[in-house]
Amino acid sequence: MKIAIDISQAIYGTGVSVYTKNLVGNLIKQFPEDEFILFGGSLRRQKELLTLAKKLKGIPKIFPFAPTLMDFVWNSLHLIPIETFTGPIDLVHTSDWTEPPSKYPKVTTVHDLVPFLYPQTTTDSIRNAHKKKLAWVIRESRKIIAVSESTKRDLISILRVPDNKIVVIPEGVEERYTPQPQEIIDLAKRHYKTGDSYIFTLSTQEPRKNQAVLIKAYERVRETYPDLKLLIAGRVRQDGGLSKTEGVIVPGYIPDADMPALYSGCLAFVLPSVYEGFGLPPLQAMACGAAVAVSNISSLPEVIGEAGVLFDPGSVEAIVAGIIEAIENRAGLRPKSLKQASKFSWKNTANATYKVYQEVLSAK
Repeated sequence: MKIAIDISQAIYGTGVSVYTKNLVGNLIKQFPEDEFILFGGSLRRQKELLTLAKKLKGIPKIFPFAPTLMDFVWNSLHLIPIETFTGPIDLVHTSDWTEPPSKYPKVTTVHDLVPFLYPQTTTDSIRNAHKKKLAWVIRESRKIIAVSESTKRDLISILRVPDNKIVVIPEGVEERYTPQPQEIIDLAKRHYKTGDSYIFTLSTQEPRKNQAVLIKAYERVRETYPDLKLLIAGRVRQDGGLSKTEGVIVPGYIPDADMPALYSGCLAFVLPSVYEGFGLPPLQAMACGAAVAVSNISSLPEVIGEAGVLFDPGSVEAIVAGIIEAIENRAGLRPKSLKQASKFSWKNTANATYKVYQEVLSAK
């Protein structure tokens, strides 16, 4: 097969970036007899995309066009087939931003429907781009891959996508997420000034991530654990984001290399988000042996299964109780976390995705 895959979103440090890099890398590794043409467009970061495509060992087709231009050409006008850039292909797998036309069969991954469910958390341009893109996806894609049952339900209820057009393929966890040696954990604690006891969360600073409510819950938890710190990782908003609170550490973006140690060293990983398309951070935390406490809505119960604590993200009292339960039961939750995380792998994600390709091409 000759498969063209959009890797445009792989350079932005998001969950979609993690998905794209790991899916493509595993597809190329596991199916070396096939050709994988990796396409994408960027004006300022073209060289970065080209370097990534080569690192993934695909055939690069990177063009010097800004994402806003490609949104207009492909999502609005829906002109210029992707094979203009890639040459003849058997199938195209589109991503998170644009939907190019093609005379060849298409598969598309949908991660979440945030622009529809929480429009106030995105810009007008992002909302409009996603709405136009998804209209073409529904019309033209032979199969839609949803990363969770929750996202599948949203596709059916909000966009009226037929059930038989959707395939649920969960995301995976990278092998580097494993319990870390104590000396590595101690180095991370010193570097991020967490002290011996901290709870950890990782997310962007936007309302649906519920971080302000988490801080209120944390202040209550400190009544029981006075030395406890709260480490909030993720890119900081330009307007300053969260107000300063005693015991709360907000370092901003944390390099991927430091994450396994921080997951391994926390008393609990907490994610009070009101909506997640999948939820990679709690999965990564479980793979490092952390006790996890997360919201009981959207995709998060699918990810943690019976291995963690679920709470109502709309209740400060429920979040407080969930955090304390996870901390107090962390020794018992650790083996459950490791067992649950072992069910998810990028190898499995790639294999299941490849089967979708085969199904689409056999139906053609």
